[in-house]
Amino acid sequence: MATMRHESRLGRHHQLASNAAIRVSPLCLDCMNFGDKQQERYGEMSKQAAFDMMDEYYKQEGNFLDTANGYQIGQSEEWVGEWMKSRDCRDDIVLATKYSTPWRQEPNATKSNFAGNNQKSMKLSIEDSLKKLQTTYIDLFYVHWWNFTTTIPEVMHSLNDLVVAGKVLYLGISDTPAWV
Repeated sequence: MATMRHESRLGRHHQLASNAAIRVSPLCLDCMNFGDKQQERYGEMSKQAAFDMMDEYYKQEGNFLDTANGYQIGQSEEWVGEWMKSRDCRDDIVLATKYSTPWRQEPNATKSNFAGNNQKSMKLSIEDSLKKLQTTYIDLFYVHWWNFTTTIPEVMHSLNDLVVAGKVLYLGISDTPAWV
């Protein structure tokens, strides 16, 4: 078997995990600060700078982008989706996003089910993320943090439903105690 040579170390893709055969670049590009809607929390980056960064990352054979529904009140997901569409590269990208963080920020809106790990929050979040990211599926969908009120069975059944529906390929969890 011939060895592939890559101009960049980002092109040396490896298996994501022992039970997830999808191949990713060794460095994931975190898109948390793409935007300017929550500068005090996430910093800020102009759309042009974000697109330039993703262009260079992609040019260097990077293929793993990470965002979340709450980053910059959704602006990060919007820009990542716009970039993938304008570059026609969605299928080249391993796209990770997360839910749990409050993401609906309109004034006077009822926000009680737009955060946390409950089934309704997950459903509303994934539908909104798919729209903003301009895609029909998410490669890696994370529970962003554990809220200690939703039961493990509710979370797991809801996540399984997303996989069965083809909206999500792989699942993950972050910022959660190991005993969960």
